[in-house]
Amino acid sequence: MSKKRWFRLYIERWRDGTFGLTPNEIAAYITLLCELYDHDGILIRADLDLLARRCGMRPTSFRKAFETLTRRGKLTLDGDVITSKAVSEEIISRERLDGKSAEGRQKLAEKRSVIKEIRQRLPTDTEERIKTRVLDSLPLAAGQSASVQNFIKRREMARRRSP
Repeated sequence: MSKKRWFRLYIERWRDGTFGLTPNEIAAYITLLCELYDHDGILIRADLDLLARRCGMRPTSFRKAFETLTRRGKLTLDGDVITSKAVSEEIISRERLDGKSAEGRQKLAEKRSVIKEIRQRLPTDTEERIKTRVLDSLPLAAGQSASVQNFIKRREMARRRSP
């Protein structure tokens, strides 16, 4: 069985592709699609009676629906192997997406590692660094006492912090 238990369902393609099918044919089709995706696009030694039970249908009704689906080209029966061209193409597309996704996750992990490394090199006391920069950048008026100068610096720091 496949590890990926999902597939994309394009609403417009599904609606157009199932136009004219009976409810039994649609039920058989979606069930068979799920089985195909779950088994990597190939059902080997497919038991039509078991598949009929999965669809909640009588074997004769299921066989009629299955014949219609194969006649319309939705499914292919070769011996006792059921396949679908659309499922095979989607599985290949999904694998490409997974490859891109894995590559993206790896790049993101590398970026996070670099950021973590940079953060470790930075001083941890950010507030102290801001105070030092603000206090060092303020011009002091000549003749002011140290307490007045400190008051002015604190007020200036508070103004810069407030939005």
